[in-house]
Amino acid sequence: MSSEPTRILFVFAWLVVGGEETEVRLLAQNLDPAQYRIDVVACFHKPGMPDQTHEQLRELGVDVDTVPYALSFDDTVSYLARKVADYDLVVSCQNVADIYPALERAHMRPPLIEHGGLVSEALAGPKHFTNRYVGVCRTIRDAAAGRMPGREHHAIEIPSMVDLDAFKAGDRMRIRLELGLEEAVPLIGWIGRLDSKKRVEDFIAAAAIVHRQRPDAQFLVVGGPDAFMPEYADRLKALAVECKLEGVLRFLGDRKDVPAICAALDVFTWLSRGEGMPHVIAEAGAAGLAIIATPDNGAQQQIEDEVSGLFVSHEDPSAVASAMLRLLDSPALRQRLGSAMRRSVEARYSVQAVLPQWRALFDAVMAERSPAPRPSVFQSYWQGGFECSTHRLRSGRRLDILQSSQHDKHAEADYRQLAARGIRTVRDGLRWHRIEATPGKYDWSSFDPMLAAAQRAGTQVIWDLFHYGWPDDIDIWRPEFVHRFERFARAAAQRVRDYSDAVPFYCPVNEISFSAWAGGDAGYLNPFGQGRGHELKVQLTRAAIVAMHAIRDVDPRARFVHADPAINVVTDPGRRHEFWAAEGHRQAQYQAWDMIAGASWPQLGGSPDLLDIVGVNYYFNNQWIHGGPPIDIGHPQYRSLHRLLMEIHGRYGRPILLAETGIEFARRPAWLGYVAAELELARAKGVPMEGLCLYPVLNHFGWDDDRPCQNGLLEQEWTNGQRGVFEPLADELARVQTLHATQLQPRVAQADDAVKVAQRHLADA
Repeated sequence: MSSEPTRILFVFAWLVVGGEETEVRLLAQNLDPAQYRIDVVACFHKPGMPDQTHEQLRELGVDVDTVPYALSFDDTVSYLARKVADYDLVVSCQNVADIYPALERAHMRPPLIEHGGLVSEALAGPKHFTNRYVGVCRTIRDAAAGRMPGREHHAIEIPSMVDLDAFKAGDRMRIRLELGLEEAVPLIGWIGRLDSKKRVEDFIAAAAIVHRQRPDAQFLVVGGPDAFMPEYADRLKALAVECKLEGVLRFLGDRKDVPAICAALDVFTWLSRGEGMPHVIAEAGAAGLAIIATPDNGAQQQIEDEVSGLFVSHEDPSAVASAMLRLLDSPALRQRLGSAMRRSVEARYSVQAVLPQWRALFDAVMAERSPAPRPSVFQSYWQGGFECSTHRLRSGRRLDILQSSQHDKHAEADYRQLAARGIRTVRDGLRWHRIEATPGKYDWSSFDPMLAAAQRAGTQVIWDLFHYGWPDDIDIWRPEFVHRFERFARAAAQRVRDYSDAVPFYCPVNEISFSAWAGGDAGYLNPFGQGRGHELKVQLTRAAIVAMHAIRDVDPRARFVHADPAINVVTDPGRRHEFWAAEGHRQAQYQAWDMIAGASWPQLGGSPDLLDIVGVNYYFNNQWIHGGPPIDIGHPQYRSLHRLLMEIHGRYGRPILLAETGIEFARRPAWLGYVAAELELARAKGVPMEGLCLYPVLNHFGWDDDRPCQNGLLEQEWTNGQRGVFEPLADELARVQTLHATQLQPRVAQADDAVKVAQRHLADA
């Protein structure tokens, strides 16, 4: 069993009432929710389109996303390009025009299954991203196969399914009573969207012929207007009046109870030209109805003439009327044909027959998903981060965690102790307030020993240039802050270059988004602003951008990690009206990365190459209810870490470092096990995870109260010339390191199972 369901996104051009909409509804209704979760997004809406399918899907718990209804085509493509990243599979229906442009733009491209209900759909559009093409009948499958040279076998046939349990004999009299019809009244029906290719006029013309010979017969047209041709419905109603069928032929519009309507009929008629496989024929067969149909594509697979139905010529109302009269005159023939069709539906089109084909398809395509390549950016996948905050508290006291933890004195010993445990890359920091205590003058005495220690220990360091603190004489809100930071970054890069020829790594400004919220809105961090969060975010981003350009002037090889928290903000089910407020907070996590990449506020000078490595910080409280408490693993609205990483990679297409993660006290080993398993699952799904950084890796005193924070691998205390070690975490680190080393090509199924075990251990911790 997997740790969570396979997430499948069905993309529709539009949601109306039809076979493909019914198919996704039956999939959502019958697939095991513990194994598969279906969401739907519809790209286009036209006045007159019914909401019936939207309502039916939502009643089943399916998320129906209609955001594209308010977007242009290009904006819809951009929206889908980001949305698809969060899914394991995408199923595109109706040859939706938006999906291929979206996949072209997407950085995280899930496997694509196309579903076609018409030959014209199979023949249209490219197929190079299509992992499988599903035609509902043989002619559609063959048409798709012709567009997939060399992989014709990736075009397959899965017929539309019918839920036999929905067809109840007792519905016959209930519907007839609703219609005011006695049991003995002959009732002939047509069901479907009022689309001209379905030739409803032939049904009406045949009804007029039959009415002259069997005035007792009644006729139903069930289905609403097609929004693209509403005038066709008007023409049909006018034709019925012209044929003097008032009171004999009724238009019922769209109905949710099609199985019950079928039960009330005696004969079903379908006269289309150019359809795929009419889902309604299978529904009529499930009701045991005698069927009259034209020999059109999939109908020829569904019906055997004179055995399970009657075929009539296209556009020949006289032949249709003759078949109707024949069936009305012979209850035995109706019974024989209806029973044969029912047996055919049970064997070929029932949920029991079709659902396993969908499950096999989903599982097969998932198994083909390509994992990310092996990590290669850093010297070590397993990393440790030393807390290096230097900000001033509201009391005026300045923190210096490197000093209080004595890491600045024992950097080499700390590096060597971590290297012995497979951690050869670390995050560490410069203390700007010490280095530039006098404006424009740099004292490197606090930094040079750490540079030398890293070189002697053979440890690669990602240097934080700005970790919440700055020199006392600077006003962070003023333009001069940016210029001072640019000069400091340039000088620091030169110092590093003078010490080593290795490719340097920097985090220019740590946690821009968090700093902006805590320091510009919440009044928690310096500069203790309120209502100025976005202003501070822009200022810090400007500083990061100019710093990177300055560093590249010194060393063009320099690499950059941009660390910020990955968050998830959800809405309390009792306050659904707050969705957009919650979503606004959630989307704000991307603003700094977007500005660095030049995707927003391009006047700041951002560009895609500056967003080099996305650093994701993730802790147990990074998900919460808007206006409420944090949510933890096991909460129904909790999003798995690997899904957050998929969304981030889908947005930016950049390598990702889990730049900070950890927890306090006894949960440390279980938390590492969970996070490590989630990263392997992300890699299995194609996310290029380049490292996992235990942060902090060394216990330290708390920001606010100097309490000893028990959150590291290393203790602050010294024994025999080295730090104490929290052995349970060390043991778990060794276990996940061994597991990671063996997973050269991680597969989704195995990684998923590992996550499930890790979640259980974390819940027990």
